[in-house]
Amino acid sequence: MVPPKYIRCHPDSLDLMRDLDAIGGMYNIVRPDRKTADHQVPVDKFIKMLHEHEVPEELCVVGLESVLADDEETRREVVDTMRSESDYLNGLSPLPKVQFAVEGNFQSVGESFELEHDGEFYQLETVFGSRLKRRSDGWLVSPYRV
Repeated sequence: MVPPKYIRCHPDSLDLMRDLDAIGGMYNIVRPDRKTADHQVPVDKFIKMLHEHEVPEELCVVGLESVLADDEETRREVVDTMRSESDYLNGLSPLPKVQFAVEGNFQSVGESFELEHDGEFYQLETVFGSRLKRRSDGWLVSPYRV
């Protein structure tokens, strides 16, 4: 049997370590009941990691609900940083699997999506742009270029 470390690192093999609900090269917006990365950080730490070009292969960002609900300035910083660092993320090999675990439910609104959290609705387009797509129940994806 091939050691698991080899399976994960060898470029010609499949990543059999575990099935994350994430696609490399995309922002994956998931409910916490989906399979999330062990490495979890708050939104502000994710922004710092992007600025410092220190994003790991698997990462789960938590706390986006509070940014959507309360903090226009932080939301703008998140979006600006995600836009300015998209080339950095797209240039990594392998492409990182970045998840945003959010509490609540996704609601389809025309061709866009909202997050329903604590009885309030938040447009995900304000952070992830207009190219959000449903991957499956409780899982949306958006390209790095928001």
